[in-house]
Amino acid sequence: MAGEIVYRLLIVLMPALVWALVACGSRDTPLVTPSTLTPMPVPTAQLASGPVSSSAVVVSPDGALVAAVNPDSDSITLVDALGLRLIKEIAVGDEPRTLAFTPDSRLVLVANRGSANVSVVAVEDFSRVANIPVGPMPYGVVTDGRRAFVTEFALGNIGIIDIARQTLVERVKVAPFPAGLAFETESQNGRSREGRLLVTHFFSGQVSAVDVRTLTVTAVTSTGEGTNLSQSIAVSSDGMKAYLPQTHPNATNTDLSFDTTVLPVVNVLDLSEYILLSGQGITIDTVDQPASIPFAAVVSPDGGRLYVVHAGSDNLSVIDLSANLGLANISVGANPRGIAITPDGSTLFVNNTLDGTMSIIDAGTFTYIETIDLTMIPLAADVLLGKRIFNSASSPVLTTDRWISCAACHFDGGMDTRTWEGFADGPRNTPALFGVGQTLPVHWSGDFDELQDVELTIRTIQFGTGLIPGDVHDSLGAAHAGSSSDLDALAAYLDSIEVPQSPFGNDRERINAGEEKFTALGCQVCHTPPLFSDLQLHDVGTGDSAKEKNSHGRGTNFDTPSLRGVWFTAPYFHDGSAATLREVFSTGTTHNISADISEQELQALIAYLRALPINR
Repeated sequence: MAGEIVYRLLIVLMPALVWALVACGSRDTPLVTPSTLTPMPVPTAQLASGPVSSSAVVVSPDGALVAAVNPDSDSITLVDALGLRLIKEIAVGDEPRTLAFTPDSRLVLVANRGSANVSVVAVEDFSRVANIPVGPMPYGVVTDGRRAFVTEFALGNIGIIDIARQTLVERVKVAPFPAGLAFETESQNGRSREGRLLVTHFFSGQVSAVDVRTLTVTAVTSTGEGTNLSQSIAVSSDGMKAYLPQTHPNATNTDLSFDTTVLPVVNVLDLSEYILLSGQGITIDTVDQPASIPFAAVVSPDGGRLYVVHAGSDNLSVIDLSANLGLANISVGANPRGIAITPDGSTLFVNNTLDGTMSIIDAGTFTYIETIDLTMIPLAADVLLGKRIFNSASSPVLTTDRWISCAACHFDGGMDTRTWEGFADGPRNTPALFGVGQTLPVHWSGDFDELQDVELTIRTIQFGTGLIPGDVHDSLGAAHAGSSSDLDALAAYLDSIEVPQSPFGNDRERINAGEEKFTALGCQVCHTPPLFSDLQLHDVGTGDSAKEKNSHGRGTNFDTPSLRGVWFTAPYFHDGSAATLREVFSTGTTHNISADISEQELQALIAYLRALPINR
C-alpha cells in the first residue's frame, strides 16, 4: 500500500518537477529550446474529462487561475480566480489569439497568430518555457494533456503538437480558414477516450469533425448559407449540443436597412447526429436585444444557460436555453473576444481586448464583481482610439441600435467574402483593407480619395449619425480630414492595417517563372510593383452598365485593386464573379488569357500571385 501511494505521488508530481527544472523565469530570460527538455510523462488520468474549447480567456480545470490573451501587447495575463487579483503578465509570441490549460492545470498553451507559433507557459513559476513553431496564422488551440491541437488558419490545417517533445508532429487537412476548436472526450456521447475535435471555419460557418485517434475528418456540416465570423464553439457539459456565435450577412438583400444588413445569431448543432438544429437557432435580437458580432460563448455547467459576448456592441447576453429567452444583458469593456466560467458556474470572466481589462461578473445575480487591468496596450493613442471605433457598434454616431460596426464586414481589416447586392453603386464585393492607406482611392468606383471619407460609409451603410458634427462633403470634394478627431483617429487605424505575409512563398522556381510570365503579359502596367496597383480606374469587361449606378459617373470603370495579399481575398472583381484566381483568367476581357497560355504557365502565374507580397 505504501509503495502504491509513493508511485501515485510520483505520477502526480513528475510533470511539476520536470517543469520546475526547465522553467526560464521572467519575460526577459532566454527560452529553453526543445532539445534541452526531458520528455514529460503524462499519466492517463490527466486526459481531459469534459468538453474544452479554444478561447481568448480560460479558467484552469482546478478553478484556481484565469488566463487571458492580450493580442496587441503580445502577452498573456494570469489572474487568481479565487482572490481576483492579477498575478503576472507574461510575454509570449506575436498577436496571441486563444489559449488553453492542460487538464492538470500546470501548463498554458497559447496560439500566436502573428508569429506562427504556440507558446508554452509553466504555471509553476509563471514563466514562458518554449515557443513551438506551427503553420501560419494559428488561431484556436486545445489540448488533452499529451497533445495540443492548433488551427493553422492560413493553410487550412490542424497541427498536432507532442507536448512532452515540444514538437509539431502531424497535420490534418481540413476546409479553408479553420479558427475555433472544441475537444470532446470519453464522457461525451459514449465515444472513445481520444474523442473528436470540432473545428469552425471562419468565413463559411462550416464545422468539421476530426477523429483524433485516426486523425481523419469524419464529417463536415453547415450552419446555414451565409454565416460568417465563426471562431468560437461552446459544447454543453453532456456533449449533446454545440453552440456557435456567428454573424449572418444579409448580402443578397437589395433593400438594406440598419436591421437587415448583418444579423446576430447563435447556431446549434446536435452532436449525436452531427446536424444543424435549425429550429433551435438563437436570434440574439429576438431573444435578447440587438447586438453586433456575437463572438464567443460558454455554457453553464448545468446546461441551462448560454453566455454570449458581442465583440461589436461590447455587451454580454445571458440566455435561458430551456425558454430560449434572454435573462440579462450586461455591458462590458471594449471589443470582448472571450468569455469563461468557473467550474462551479458561479463566476464569469470576459476578456475586453481593446481595453486591456477583464470584466468579472457574478453568474447568479448578473452583477459586476470587479474589473481587472490586464495590460497596457502599446498602440499609439490615435491608432488605439481608431481601432476601438472601427470595432465598435455601441454608439449611435456609428450605427443605429447597435447593429453594425466597420469590423462586421472588415473583421481585423479583412473582408467578409461576400458580394453585397443592395449597395447604391451596384453589386459590391467587400474588399480587404490591407495597406489601404497606400492605395487610395478607396472603393471599387474609386470615389473615396481620403481615408476620412469613411464618414460617408458610417452614415449610409452603418446608419450612424456620423463622427463629424453637421453636414459632410461630397467624397471627391473638400477634405473631411481635420473635421473630427475621432474620424482622424479612425483614419490612423485604417492606415496602420498591414498586408498579411503570404504562406505560399516556398516554391521559388515556380514563383520566379510566374513573375516572368506576369511581366511578359504586361500585368505590371496596371498592377505596378511594389503596390501592385496603378491607383487608376479601368474597364476590364466585368461590369454590367445596367447595374452600375455610381453617382460620380464611373460606369463600368473600376479601381485597380492591389494584388498584395491576394491569396487571402477571394472572391475577385467588383462583383465577386471569380471565385478563384484560376477563374480570374477566364473572366471579363482584360484578364481572360487562360486560352492563350499553357497550363504550366497558368499555374506558375497563380503561384506568383499567391506569393505576394514576396519577402525577398
